[in-house]
Amino acid sequence: MKNKIALVTGSTSGIGKATAQLLLDKGFTVIISSEKELSEDSVLKDFNNRENAKYLKIDISKKDDVTSARDTILKTYGKLDYLVANAGILPKNGGIDTITEELMDKIINTNLKGTFWTVKILGKLIQDTSNDGSIVCTTSVDGIIGEPYGVIYSATKAGIISFTKSFARYFKKPLVRVNAVAPGIIDTPLTASGGENPSATTDLSIIQRMGTAQEIANSITFLLSSESSFTTGQIIAVDGGFTLK
Repeated sequence: MKNKIALVTGSTSGIGKATAQLLLDKGFTVIISSEKELSEDSVLKDFNNRENAKYLKIDISKKDDVTSARDTILKTYGKLDYLVANAGILPKNGGIDTITEELMDKIINTNLKGTFWTVKILGKLIQDTSNDGSIVCTTSVDGIIGEPYGVIYSATKAGIISFTKSFARYFKKPLVRVNAVAPGIIDTPLTASGGENPSATTDLSIIQRMGTAQEIANSITFLLSSESSFTTGQIIAVDGGFTLK
């Protein structure tokens, strides 16, 4: 795995960070990213200064940032093998009765347009440079069931589900597999910022607790790997049975 290059967007905390750490442990070279201007030293300190970890600023809501990232990766590594399109936002006050047009635009620009350009631009790089390419998008159970308190967030996550299927058909030859995970209620800083209580258990799912970022990272890594080599265009709900209740 030491010759495999993986990019995980939104990977300085939560699900993205857990995924990046797991891939590093498996020997991948991992490009960690966020939308912030952070020093590489400060970021890599959280990953035990692993030699196979690098940091790259990518604000996915800006197409030019994604294009610049593609150029940097190509120049530095000559290829990209795996992409985890994980970056996204979950703002408060995003309900049907409370959302503003400004907040609506921000959510759509990041979660929907940002994910589209991330998968299109970097997926094409994978298609052109790797012989074992795979992409995993992070959507949400809210994109499956819809939520009135997060109406546009849910709509963008439903859009990512549609993107996943569309890109799986688009990246057919040369083949790049494209799948998605749909997390349920996960104990992460992003979930807490959206108003969920990270310390609470829940009776909204069959497994009556919050999931962990590590559990989502395990599913993402499975979908990236050759262990799922006959799987593409699929949405895996990792939600403790939330969507069944």
